Amino acid sequence: MTNKEAEQKIKLAFLNAVPDIRDSVLSDCQTQKGAVTIMTDIKKKNPWTKRLAGIAAAFALLIGGITGFQVYQTNYTVASLISLDVNPSIEIQVNRKEQVLAVNARNDDAKIVVGDMDFKGSSLDVTINALIGSMLRNGYLNEMANSILVSVDNQDPIKGAELQERLAAEINEVLQTGTFNGAVLSQTISADPSLRSLADTYGITLGKAQLIQQIINQNTFYSFEDLVPLSINELNLISESGNLKLANVSSLGTASDKAYLGEEKAKDAALSHANVSADKITHYEIELDYENGVMVYEIEFKCEGFEYDYDIDAITGSVLKNKKEADHDYIPPQNNNTPDNAPSNTNTADNNDSNNNTNSTNGTNSSSGANSASSTSYIGESQAKEAALSHAGVTADSIANFECKLDHEDGIMVYEIKFHCGEYEYDYEIHATTGAVLKHEWDYDDDYYDNHHNNPHYNNSSHSSAGSNSYIREAQAKGIALSHAGVSAESIQKYKCELDSDDGIMVYEVEFDCAGYEYNYDINAADGSIVKYEKEVDD
Repeated sequence: MTNKEAEQKIKLAFLNAVPDIRDSVLSDCQTQKGAVTIMTDIKKKNPWTKRLAGIAAAFALLIGGITGFQVYQTNYTVASLISLDVNPSIEIQVNRKEQVLAVNARNDDAKIVVGDMDFKGSSLDVTINALIGSMLRNGYLNEMANSILVSVDNQDPIKGAELQERLAAEINEVLQTGTFNGAVLSQTISADPSLRSLADTYGITLGKAQLIQQIINQNTFYSFEDLVPLSINELNLISESGNLKLANVSSLGTASDKAYLGEEKAKDAALSHANVSADKITHYEIELDYENGVMVYEIEFKCEGFEYDYDIDAITGSVLKNKKEADHDYIPPQNNNTPDNAPSNTNTADNNDSNNNTNSTNGTNSSSGANSASSTSYIGESQAKEAALSHAGVTADSIANFECKLDHEDGIMVYEIKFHCGEYEYDYEIHATTGAVLKHEWDYDDDYYDNHHNNPHYNNSSHSSAGSNSYIREAQAKGIALSHAGVSAESIQKYKCELDSDDGIMVYEVEFDCAGYEYNYDINAADGSIVKYEKEVDD
């Protein structure tokens, strides 16, 4: 079929579809013959009327939309995020009217606290009280662990601070139970993506994550991962004991330490192990801390020429780590009652009771200044010299390059004495009034080695043998260390022993492991005394 034929068919179909009303129209025209039809003018409406009506309708829709949005914002969007942490970690979302939108349990303990309670639509105050009550009933808050952290996240800093202060006061009042008093930490949250990522990674609230981060900022010894398992009470104790200054964290009450040994018992454990009495110690310090997954009391003190450091398990009272070393600042009392176990390498109060006024021998260079400064109140150079030689275990005819000077040292008058003997050089400070040896050091004489090495008659092997004869043997040093540690040779591993110089004296550095502990000893190579020792948990 051609296009023309198609058009004809369409036209015919259209004509057949339209009704023929020609006769009806003519009939009406005759009936109306002679009638006048009055035409009236219809005024066109002003187009601005329609426009204003449209604007008004749009404005009404806008007002309605804004009102609806405000209603939605007020009732259904999160205005504040409040977190409660004890060991349970719970987050509460509330709207602007402080009605609860959701309560989220962040760990298994929190699920126990929330239980089957549905808080949606409840007021914040009712929800807080119900959750605190559940924590009390389930034993998460008690006299052994009384601390809770409340954190507020609100975009308005002023409203956030007001809410934080109010909630902290309300919770603190609830926790004054009659059987114990609570400790409330509170803070506003300054959230950042990295902190939120940490909170999500470890399954804790943003509030606890921020508190841990602030503790780490104050004490870089800790790591985030170390502190995550701790309860708020333990974190509070660490903060209080270490006197940490945590920014923007307010505190009401004091963290309970009743779950632990207590400072007095920890002190007794350390003193008993050190075999010293409380009335003889000085510079005593104690701090509750967290190390290697355990709460410990860190104890430091000094006693009669030694410094002691202890880590005492805060629950069991066992000694986890201990260290003893010479106190280089120690000055013995002037009554010459020197303890037998005072360190021989420094600050010893050995006395000289002899009145032998031996004159300086060949090779001795006496200081005239000391003689001129001598008076009846001082022991005199000869007695000071004898005290030094007696302590060193040498005779006057064996020394060279002797020097003596009266000087003022740390508020007292002392004789400063120097001399050489054999392959060693010695330095002494002798109390000018009492004759006590306040300080002494000895070291190898470099000139002695130079002179003998340049001497063709010098015999290196005989020199080494002569030098070693003045020391105890390694086996003796090992036996001293094992005896002090209270262990047998068969029970130790990773044994190591090395002869070395430490603070001017030769020592055997003895190291070994035994029964989960690492031991380190410095044994005086000359007399076998224990210069320093340390015991700590073998990681």
